Amino acid sequence: MAEMIRKALLYFRSVLPAILLIITYSTVMFSQSIADTIIQIPDVVVRASRFQQFRSDIKTDEFTSEELSPFAGESLGRFLISKTALNVKSYGVGGALSNISLRGTSTSHVQVNWNGFPINSVTLGSSDFSFIPVSGFDNISVVYGAPGALYGSGTFGGAVNLDNNLKTVKALKGSVNISYESIETINGSLSFTTGNNRLAWKADAWGALSGNEFSYYDYIRQTDRKQTDGQWHSTGTVQQFIFRLSPSSTIEAGFWYQVKAFNIPSRIGSVSWEHQRDSTLKFFTAWKKSGHRWSLEAKTAVFKDHERYTMKASEQAESYSIDSRIRSGQYYGDVNFRYHAGRNISVDAGLIGTFINADVSAYGNRKEERGLTAFAGIKYDLDRFSTQAGLRKEWNSNFHSGVLSSFGMSREMITDKWKLRLNVSQKFRKPTFNDLFWMPGGNPDLKPETGYSVEAGSSVTVFKKEKAVLSADAGIYWSKINNMIAWRPDGMYWTAMNYQRVYSAGMDCKLILDVKHRKLKYRSALNVMLNRPDVQPYVSGEHEKMLYSPRIITSWENSLSAGIFDMAIDHHFSADRFYDDNSLLKPYQLLDMKTGVKIPVANGHLGIHLSVNNLTNTTYELIRLYPMPGRYWSVKINYTF
Repeated sequence: MAEMIRKALLYFRSVLPAILLIITYSTVMFSQSIADTIIQIPDVVVRASRFQQFRSDIKTDEFTSEELSPFAGESLGRFLISKTALNVKSYGVGGALSNISLRGTSTSHVQVNWNGFPINSVTLGSSDFSFIPVSGFDNISVVYGAPGALYGSGTFGGAVNLDNNLKTVKALKGSVNISYESIETINGSLSFTTGNNRLAWKADAWGALSGNEFSYYDYIRQTDRKQTDGQWHSTGTVQQFIFRLSPSSTIEAGFWYQVKAFNIPSRIGSVSWEHQRDSTLKFFTAWKKSGHRWSLEAKTAVFKDHERYTMKASEQAESYSIDSRIRSGQYYGDVNFRYHAGRNISVDAGLIGTFINADVSAYGNRKEERGLTAFAGIKYDLDRFSTQAGLRKEWNSNFHSGVLSSFGMSREMITDKWKLRLNVSQKFRKPTFNDLFWMPGGNPDLKPETGYSVEAGSSVTVFKKEKAVLSADAGIYWSKINNMIAWRPDGMYWTAMNYQRVYSAGMDCKLILDVKHRKLKYRSALNVMLNRPDVQPYVSGEHEKMLYSPRIITSWENSLSAGIFDMAIDHHFSADRFYDDNSLLKPYQLLDMKTGVKIPVANGHLGIHLSVNNLTNTTYELIRLYPMPGRYWSVKINYTF
């Protein structure tokens, strides 16, 4: 413990100059204020993004800064486990690789976007959710079954949007957080926002240092074991700037830099010496202009990612048996024009240019891909009825997507009480660079995955009284994936092939109860996911299993606050999952509890909270042979102003 604290002090001392520099710069901002200008036609916000404009008919879970702030310093993967019934697949805790899947699909069928730009890995096609901080964004949304015409490649499951919504208003606010977990982890974060009527700046910075130590039972060696080789550390910052050129135009910019180094711990039944270091540098800039009935947005982005994976044959070995280095770059240009033909009709048209590259030793040489995308959409709103349609076409140096279409509608049957929605969308996913070029096994003749999805849903306010509100949302869906890419044994090696046709059907449900009485507030939110995939290989014709895809996932969050005191209890259940065609991981359920106080201090609040994770000390695995900790606790202290 003493050694852990010593390392933590050295770590935070190294980042202290950067934190002081950020605070110093925050004091030089202007102080005059004016209301943020949003040009409006009645009932229509001209400045809504393309994703926001065309999702009224799609099931979306949206989380604001109020819900995100208690998870400052933690990863998005951990947040989604607590707040949703998504299928989170993690190879351990802390810095371990973490992915999500939606609606019975794979992790590469979920597109992750930062301020409108996809950030999925060029080589793998998925995103590591342990590498995405909760505190770096103002708004996070999960779009179930996101339309291919709107989002493009890789949305058979859905999309996750990470957005920064900075505004030019007079402001000076922020928070400081520090926490300690009993698995030898200490982390801290700093966030602040400052600005005036012309210029605003928001900065988030964080760091973590972990021994990642816990005990577990090795059921292969049939002995108790302690994980001592999973140390990791991470540090990073997300910053955003906005400058108002005129009452109707702005320039925005965003910056994201992060580094994570992780000793990959030994699996159950084995001992290994593996290490991975990931770093990313992301930057975007956008110019937005609004007119009387139109708006124009032009933006660009540059993403640079670097990964190094090493493995030794033994702890004493002086050389690596594997030393793999991956460098990739993504460059985007995006222009979108919107015109409101009248009070009820709006039309969007956009062009997106892309250039991606990857330098991977297993490819033999540097690989590149260029693309151009055209998008058009129309939306019609009348009273309580809304309908929308979209078209998309992608030209790529490796393939053409064909025309993707989507159509949806929503109808308020009873104003603010009952709403119906329907969406039909074509989908596709292009092969990743690993699928095409990895040697051995890559297949340059792969076809893109194609298919479509149909979904319908309803949201209803069951009852609404002065002190209590009960609301519900339920939806059903069905999707089909043709030419799904899978890596299968082929002689001595595994090979990528268009192997499967996959059908997926299921239901998403949510039930929320809010009760308020004087200083007492109670909230209960139950999420349920039901899914049944059907995998039909082209080769054998026999049905197979979608691996790590449980048929039932539930998440039940209960929170209670009274004055300065608050408490939350979260329950998570996952049914059994196949890890090969004939073997199952056992179902599991977890219970987490958090309690604490939020005390007014000066112009802010001081929060002190104690959490106990896996309260029932459940033994479980998210991925076969990767141990998860039993019961462990954490304490967090934060100050907001």
